[in-house]
Amino acid sequence: MKRILLFLCALLALPLAAQTVLGHITNEFNEPVPYANVLVQELGTGTTSDDQGYYELNLNLEGNYRLVFSSLGYSSNKSSVIVGLDTVELNIRLETSGVELNEITVNASKRDPAYGIMKKVSDNRTLHLRAAPPSRSKVYVKAVEEIERTARRPAPEPEETDEGGVPDPFAEEEKARKELLGRLNLLEMEVQLNFQPPHNYKEERTAYQAYGNVRGLFVPRFAETDFNFYRNMVSLTDIADSPVISPLSGTGVLSYKFKLISTDLEGDQIVYKIKVTPRKRGNSTCEGYLWINEGSWTINRLDLGFSKYALKFFDEFRLEQDYTPYETAEGEDIWIVSRQALKYVAKQGKRTTFRGTTTLSYSDYEHNYAFPPKFFGNEVAVTTREAYKRDSSYWEGSRTVGLTEEEAKMVSIRDSLKAITSSKEYQDSIQDRYNKITLMEIAWDGVGFRNNEQKSHLYVGSLPELIDFSVVGGWRLGPYASYNRRYPNGQMINTSGGLNYGLKNGDLNGHFSTWFRYDPFRLGDLSASGGRSYESINQFDAYLNQLRPSNYILKDAGRVRHSIELVNGLTVYNEVELSARKPITGLETSSFLDGLVDDEEEVQEFEPYEAFITTTAISYTPGLKYMREPDRKIRLGSKWPTFSVLHRKGWSGPLGSDIDFDFVRFSIEQQIIFGALGTTNYEFRTGKFINTKDLRFIDIKRFRQSDPILMSDPRQTFQALDTSLNTSNLFLEFHHIHHFNGALVNNIPLLKKTRIKAVAGGGFLYLPDEKFRYQEVFAGIERVFKIGARRRLRVGTYAVLADANNAKPTTAFKISFDLIDLWKKDWSF
Repeated sequence: MKRILLFLCALLALPLAAQTVLGHITNEFNEPVPYANVLVQELGTGTTSDDQGYYELNLNLEGNYRLVFSSLGYSSNKSSVIVGLDTVELNIRLETSGVELNEITVNASKRDPAYGIMKKVSDNRTLHLRAAPPSRSKVYVKAVEEIERTARRPAPEPEETDEGGVPDPFAEEEKARKELLGRLNLLEMEVQLNFQPPHNYKEERTAYQAYGNVRGLFVPRFAETDFNFYRNMVSLTDIADSPVISPLSGTGVLSYKFKLISTDLEGDQIVYKIKVTPRKRGNSTCEGYLWINEGSWTINRLDLGFSKYALKFFDEFRLEQDYTPYETAEGEDIWIVSRQALKYVAKQGKRTTFRGTTTLSYSDYEHNYAFPPKFFGNEVAVTTREAYKRDSSYWEGSRTVGLTEEEAKMVSIRDSLKAITSSKEYQDSIQDRYNKITLMEIAWDGVGFRNNEQKSHLYVGSLPELIDFSVVGGWRLGPYASYNRRYPNGQMINTSGGLNYGLKNGDLNGHFSTWFRYDPFRLGDLSASGGRSYESINQFDAYLNQLRPSNYILKDAGRVRHSIELVNGLTVYNEVELSARKPITGLETSSFLDGLVDDEEEVQEFEPYEAFITTTAISYTPGLKYMREPDRKIRLGSKWPTFSVLHRKGWSGPLGSDIDFDFVRFSIEQQIIFGALGTTNYEFRTGKFINTKDLRFIDIKRFRQSDPILMSDPRQTFQALDTSLNTSNLFLEFHHIHHFNGALVNNIPLLKKTRIKAVAGGGFLYLPDEKFRYQEVFAGIERVFKIGARRRLRVGTYAVLADANNAKPTTAFKISFDLIDLWKKDWSF
């Protein structure tokens, strides 16, 4: 039937294109040969048969042509054909053979078999994923960043000369050195990569060296940046807001258009070059080229670019991958990654461009490696102490990707400078210069004293820092100082304190704090703090309420805190506080804020009393992934929720304490990534005072009143709660926010170009004993603006609809301003 349809189509098209050759390609078993190559020797062009072995070739001129039919595993067939006005039917039989084929390149025309090729790969995705054996490999990582700066109008610089007026030959060389150091940054890393399918990665970083400012370089973590396009979705952690739909996925044809560009014979392997184009350009698609191996239907290499609308820090980002064949113990060939190159661009204004390339070179594969039990777990990366001590001679023998001439020159210069700047003489000279007290330091910068040998620093505040302001009583004067020290084993200590004198009330307040990290790996922290201060009753209330004196008391307090991670993901926190609480009645509370904030409530009057309070909190995050550094642990998050339990006890009797209460709280919080549909964050909390024998109003459970205009963190607060609430009974509280990351806007062409992204969420509060219920939903749009090469500002506008069982529905409109956290590479909410 298909052959009849081809003849009918050819006859209908005869007046327009008469020079047509078509037919059916089969093997000796009369089975169709799909995707066979058809080459016209005289023209160097041709086509490919479809998935049923049918082909159609349209030629522009009449004449005698020689056609070459070939496919992997078959002997080639050469046939001559005379093409005239009539359609020519030429059926071909290919014989199976192991004979190597001559190198040919076929350009596809008209009928495009790319969809059939991609379907073959998609149908074999599961097989390819399963075929990857457990392995160890050596990975050399080279990350380079080049900074391009364009001056507004470069002024001609005067030529430097020596005393005799002769041009100084060393001045130009020194200028070139400085320009190179300011333009080029480089990071090298050597990794022993361990892999166990399907998702287990563990990297052992055995060598690490940085030259220049490498903060902006992209260095992937293998456990989080697995660019495996055999998976339906490819995660782009730290690169983009949402993962990418793989062109090879089962539904890839719904997201992409495919076009066969050429068919090439590389050695004895036929490789199809396929162009990948998104049907709708959006945050979850990519664009570029895939090279597919015929027969095994595996990836040979790829070159794909990701949507600029989804990128967090970059204006452009491309991925190149090269694969190489490996023969398994069963005699089958599988294709494994041999090279990856990540190329990206970040622009700062119109005159500064940061171009980065991170190259990963794989070698020394050990396939079917027998890993010991429990080798893979939550620890996904380890950096040894020796990794930071590798010298230039080590790197010269370890690089599998050579340095360019400029990179080698920059490394040589920086190694020479490092030898000088790390010397004791140089460090002492810098220390002496820094420790000299200048008038500018006293007047503005503050005075600092550094001890390089002890890695300590003492700071005394400048004259402007003598001035402070308090909601109670207004302006205050007093000094501030701090001291910090870092020890060779990673331990740290930080101490600070100050005194201040109230100009209006003539009162003296002060504070101190000392924090000591004694176990860097387990975040073992011990701290003590205290002093006399005016303290807000509800320290987390709306910002306007924080400016009202009626919200404050006078507190003399001392606190001791301790926290540590007992086992991975399980953290215990303890706090002991002893305080004397007094009202601020009798003090002058007026200030210039009186004209800005209405405070209709009276200052709280109560009998002074003592309070001894202990707090114990336990939180647990199952499956918490982390990286191990020589003296610290970097937590990477988990796909599971974090569970927390808190108990706060007010004691009656010890140390003269006058209170008696017990409060318990349970909470769950989690981030869930829904692929291309966006990211959800939620938090649920419930709690109750199980003992209220002597519960004072200061310790009661409070709920924050919403700020006007500004959007507060929706994971912690409500957006349209028009008053502060409190309770000593049971409460249930839920918060939720979902960032669609372009999933909705991408379907609206005009809105997509604006780069705005949709967000929605809501909150719920239930106080059963007070018979109060409050709920709210909100929706909005957010837009990210560049304010530097990597610094990003997210601006959002939101509409809120709220309802309570004792009030009418209300609406509110909010805005937010959020700077991205460069360390976490994420937003505050």
